[in-house]
Amino acid sequence: MFQLFKTLLDKVNDGLSMPAAAPNTYGLNDAELASVALMLMVAHADFSSSEDEQQLALAYVKREFALSDSAALAVVQLADKQAADATSLHQFTRGLKQLSYNERLSLLDNLWQQAYADGVLDPNEEAMLRKIADLLFIRHSDYIQAKLAVCGG
Repeated sequence: MFQLFKTLLDKVNDGLSMPAAAPNTYGLNDAELASVALMLMVAHADFSSSEDEQQLALAYVKREFALSDSAALAVVQLADKQAADATSLHQFTRGLKQLSYNERLSLLDNLWQQAYADGVLDPNEEAMLRKIADLLFIRHSDYIQAKLAVCGG
């Protein structure tokens, strides 16, 4: 009985691991690719994705990782596929918990900008951001400050 339970837990834990990235995918590590995938998950949380949201994700990748237009587009496409195939936020946030608190706050700021890129904060986007902030152990007061900085309320 205990062996069956252990086997089931092992299978569940394997499913929650960070999505595998090809070695040296344009120089990005798993955590960096996970941050891009989270941006795209937030963009799709309202069941639509505007051109502004796609362009913001592309600009983020180019700026943060100093990639060319074609390399940034390839990274966004790979992250978008990972986001579409995702079964939970845990598989992305698990590796991001290792970042410093300030790095996690910076990621949250970028995610808020992504959510508000189309000028509308959808309740699904806000709920996803709340879950991400909780999974990244970001204090509620910092979550609210990040929201106010981007959305103004």
